[in-house]
Amino acid sequence: MQPTGPVIPVKGLPQGLTAHAVVRTRRAADDTAHLVNARSTGLPHYSHVDLAASSPPDRLDADTVPALSRAGDRTFVLGAQHRDWRAVQQRYQGHAWATAVTLVRAGIVILRCNITESMALGSPVRWFPTAAAARAAEQITAGRALQRDQLRADVQNAQGLLQSWRAADSSLAAAKGLTARDLDSLRSALQTELERPTPAPKRSRILIAVLQDLCDGTVHPNARSFSQTHTGRTKTWDDARTILENCGVTRSVATAVGLYRDSRLGAGGALTLHVAAHSLPLARLRGPLLLRAEQPDLRLSLNGTRLVVVENLQAAETLCDTLDAITPDNDTGTVYCAGMPSRAIVDHIAALADSADRIVIAPDADLGGVRIATAIHQALPPESQIRSTVCDVGAAEHAQQRRWPPDSPIWGALKAARTGPAASLARGCLDRGYPVEQEAAIVECVWKYLL
Repeated sequence: MQPTGPVIPVKGLPQGLTAHAVVRTRRAADDTAHLVNARSTGLPHYSHVDLAASSPPDRLDADTVPALSRAGDRTFVLGAQHRDWRAVQQRYQGHAWATAVTLVRAGIVILRCNITESMALGSPVRWFPTAAAARAAEQITAGRALQRDQLRADVQNAQGLLQSWRAADSSLAAAKGLTARDLDSLRSALQTELERPTPAPKRSRILIAVLQDLCDGTVHPNARSFSQTHTGRTKTWDDARTILENCGVTRSVATAVGLYRDSRLGAGGALTLHVAAHSLPLARLRGPLLLRAEQPDLRLSLNGTRLVVVENLQAAETLCDTLDAITPDNDTGTVYCAGMPSRAIVDHIAALADSADRIVIAPDADLGGVRIATAIHQALPPESQIRSTVCDVGAAEHAQQRRWPPDSPIWGALKAARTGPAASLARGCLDRGYPVEQEAAIVECVWKYLL
C-alpha cells in the first residue's frame, strides 16, 4: 500500500513522518464517486490520516531494521495485508507506538490514525505494509526456501560423510571411545531431521558440526568453545549438549568433541570440603576455592546457619573476605555458581541448603540472573525454598547502564518471569530497563539481606 491522499498539517506528528489525508468518497445515483464534504464548510472532511516516511529509503533492507531482527517480528509485520492496532498492542505491549513509528520511518508500514476536529493526531487504527515491504517479504520468503533446501542438502551430505568415515577408518572412532551404537545414534538423529517436513535449523547445524569435528579430530575445551568455533559466538549453541541429548545422541559422542567438561563451582566461608575420608574446613582458606563439581566422592557441608549463592566471581571473593573480616565466627557459607549452574552444581547447592536456616540467592540483575535464580530455587527441597530469598542486586546503589532496546526479546522474557520464583528480580529489571552486574552492588545487597 502507498498513501494517495494529499499531505495535510497535523498537530503532534512525530518527526520524520508525513500525514496523508484518507479521502472519503460516496457513490452517487449515477454510480460516480464524489468527495464527502463537511456540511459546515463544504470542504473535504478528513477523519483519518495515513502516516508515511517523509524520506523513505531508496532501497528497503529488512535486515537493518531492529524491529524486524527476529523472524517472528518479520512474519507479524510483513505476513498480513494489515494489522489492527489491537493486535499490534498485544504483541508489543507498552512499546507498540514506538515500534510502529520506527517501522513507518523505515518505510516498512503505513500507519493509519484518527484525527481530531482540531486536526491533532489521534489514536492509531491499523497499519499496512508498504509496497516496498511487500516486495521485501517476497524476497525473504524466497530466501528462506533456498535456506531450507540448502539445509536439507547439508544434512544429506552429512549422512554420506558419516557413512564414509565409518567405512574408511573405524579405528579412529574406537580411539575416541565410540562404539557402533554411538555412531548409530548420530546417524539416527540426522535421519530424523530429513524425515521432518523442514529440518530444524539449529538442531541440524549442531549435528552437522559435531560430525565435522569427529571427522577432523577436533576436541573443544568446552561447550562454549564449540559454539564460538562454529557460530562466532560463545552462547549461540551453549545448549548443544541438551539438544544432542534430546535428539538421542549418546553422551559419548558429545564427549568426543569436548562438549562435556566438568563444571566448576566456588566454595568458601563456613563450608567444609569432603573427599572420601578426608575433610578440609574452607574457613582456613581465602575463598572461594574453585572445584570441579562432577566428582563422585566430592561433598560439601555447611558449618554455619546461612548460605549465599552468587553468580559473580569477584563478588564471591569480596563476600568471603568481608564476612571473614567483620564476623569473628563467620557462619555463612558462600557458593559461586559460575553462571547457569550444571546439574552437579545445583545438587551441591541443594544439599547445602537443606541444613541452612537462611539461603540468599544473589545473581546478576538481568535476564540471565532471573533464569539462574529460578533454576536454583526450583532445585531446592520444598522446605529450603521457604527459607530462601532471591535478592535484586539492582536495588542497591549502582551506576546506571545503557537500557535494553525497545524491541529486545529481553522485555518479553522478563515479563513472563514475573510470576516465577525470581518474580521480584524480574520486576526490578523491568522497572530499571537495564542490567546490573556490578560487584559492589551485589555485595551491598547480600550484606543487607544477611543483617
